[in-house]
Amino acid sequence: MSGKTLNKRISSARIRKQQHLLEVSVRADKARSMRNRAIASFICKTIFFTGLVVGAWFGGKELLRRFLWENPDYIIAEVRITTDGALQREQIEEASDLHNGVNIFSVDIKRARLALDSLPQVERAEIQRVLPNRIEINISERRPIAWVTESASENPTASDRSWLIDARGVVMKTKQMMEEYYHLPHISGVKVNLFVPGQRINTIEMQAALELIRLSADNTRWQARNIDVAKGYCLIVTDSSHAHITFGLDNVSQQLDKLFRCLDRAQAMHREIQTVNLLLNRNVPVTLHPAEPGDVEPAMTPAVGATSSPVPVPAKPAATPIPRAVAVFSTPAPVKPAAEVRAGYRSKSSPSTTQSVRKPFRP
Repeated sequence: MSGKTLNKRISSARIRKQQHLLEVSVRADKARSMRNRAIASFICKTIFFTGLVVGAWFGGKELLRRFLWENPDYIIAEVRITTDGALQREQIEEASDLHNGVNIFSVDIKRARLALDSLPQVERAEIQRVLPNRIEINISERRPIAWVTESASENPTASDRSWLIDARGVVMKTKQMMEEYYHLPHISGVKVNLFVPGQRINTIEMQAALELIRLSADNTRWQARNIDVAKGYCLIVTDSSHAHITFGLDNVSQQLDKLFRCLDRAQAMHREIQTVNLLLNRNVPVTLHPAEPGDVEPAMTPAVGATSSPVPVPAKPAATPIPRAVAVFSTPAPVKPAAEVRAGYRSKSSPSTTQSVRKPFRP
């Protein structure tokens, strides 16, 4: 044991090659100095960048204040309003809160547009900044197509309980009566005490009445003046000639076509219609005004298939014809086509309506 060396390494050469350790001893004061320099450098950089950001913020704010917010060139000098209806300028300015003397960049365009869209008369509003000092407001107003009242005897243009309604069923009030409003048709039989400006009426009878007005708006031959929806299952329409026409709530366009055919028949007879019931698909009952004394009434052909409805009796030859006021107009039954004629033969089914075919000459 005494012959062995006491400071012999325990690890082998192979293990030492795998470790590759570098042992360096550093003085404590030098390490402390390096750490202090790093901390001081970080603090200085932080202060520098913070001061740079704060200076840029306050400097930019001051530039904006001097050149934008307090610049007299950007003070609103004109609010130009364009509208196609009866809205007054005071109503538009009050709703949008846009006035002269305000900085043009301080105006909240989105809020002002939403405020204008909330007005019942406004369908679409557009607001635009025009630098340096002008605001432009373009408004498209709703176009009323009828008056709505509770009673048919009310005068809608003079009553405080009347409402205007557009093609989409939105009701509204107006402060300025335009000339075109006096000629609008009148819808009655509606409970108007619970109406709110801007409310949309979605009842079936109201939608049918609006569709009837829309389809006949450009028609110069027939115009509806009053539409009574009180019954709920039909429309009682009074036209400009005081005729009463009963419409169903469905297929209004088809019923209008039947009404025009009835008008054609009445015009051919030189008579005026008093009542029409369009609820029936066929055999439409029509009441005509009595003929004037001395007028010669054309003969009326009874409707095909009209057995249960009253059919006018032909007038006896006399000096003054008997007036007939009730008629039933119907679409005639379709006529079957004639039998085909083969070459060289005559049809047996209809010998009176066909002609013989000459056979070819054979020598």
